[in-house]
Amino acid sequence: MKNNNTSNHFTAEQGILPMFPSEILNVDDPVLMYDRFMEEIDLKKYLRYIPTRGAGRPRYNPVNMLKTIIYGFAEEGYCSFRKLEDNCRVNIRYMYLMNYEAPSYRTFCHFVKGFLKYSLKDIFYSITKELCGKLNVDLQHIYIDGSKFEANANKYSWVWKKSAEKSRYKLFCQDYQPF
Repeated sequence: MKNNNTSNHFTAEQGILPMFPSEILNVDDPVLMYDRFMEEIDLKKYLRYIPTRGAGRPRYNPVNMLKTIIYGFAEEGYCSFRKLEDNCRVNIRYMYLMNYEAPSYRTFCHFVKGFLKYSLKDIFYSITKELCGKLNVDLQHIYIDGSKFEANANKYSWVWKKSAEKSRYKLFCQDYQPF
């Protein structure tokens, strides 16, 4: 008697990930609005000092890297480079910003420390200026919340009044020029 012991080790399912991430995202998705907003700002002028490479793998798009880093920090508050790497692999919003490329955490770190080191303040000012122009924000008045509680308050977290006043004085003595 012949033993017919065959089994099929496969599945008939096929991947259905769409070709373009924008097909999944809604029209009012925050990342689409963020991307349109960042396209209006000339980010290339802050990235013009990136040298061209002759050999090896082509560089990731620096504008996409910058948009992804800023979006990660805006969404998370503080975002580690390893978290950014993971988001670029699994999160459809980050895939959209990076065009399905997933840089490593070292690439993000090298990009920030090497190319954005001296231009971060200028990038912040240009984004703030564009936001203030779009939202009609008046920069002539500054409002300070006078509440006495903290987000992470406990009996060991307190601030000296004179220290806070000195820090505020140093902040206002910097080169701050409203737009």
